[in-house]
Amino acid sequence: MRTTLAALIVLAAPAIAQARTSQDYPYPFEKAWSASVRLVRVDLRFPIGDRDEQLGFFLFDYQDGPRSYPGSVELLRQRVEGRDGVRVVVQISAMPSYVERMILDRLGHKLVDDFGEPAPRPPPAQPPPSDRSPPGRGGQSGRQPGQSVPRQPSPPRQSGGDPRR
Repeated sequence: MRTTLAALIVLAAPAIAQARTSQDYPYPFEKAWSASVRLVRVDLRFPIGDRDEQLGFFLFDYQDGPRSYPGSVELLRQRVEGRDGVRVVVQISAMPSYVERMILDRLGHKLVDDFGEPAPRPPPAQPPPSDRSPPGRGGQSGRQPGQSVPRQPSPPRQSGGDPRR
């Protein structure tokens, strides 16, 4: 209950010129979640406060020397490059946006280092082949594939006289 309440407070707080930096990653939610938590807690050594994996967020304290600034990471499930992926949003309102960008860049490197390159993008869906051209396109409807187009006979030429007629 306390975690849900904290999430609602963070998400419902008024946006007073707060920076938010986001990046899409073509990795499943579970991999991105574990990499994000390990990056912040283990690699950067920032304390993590409330977290809720089902809602896809956690709060942390960004340490800058002796000072500490509240931050959050939010993971949103979505399609990225034609496959399941996540949008990761980092927010540290008291810091410049390049700090958020640095965290997202490190997360991208961590995902590749820990899980390898994402699977190749799936090929685009091809429409099923049809043996008829769509109506109104001037196609030869009713023809079988490989069947030649019948030639129309040319009008007879008249000899002698003006050829421009």
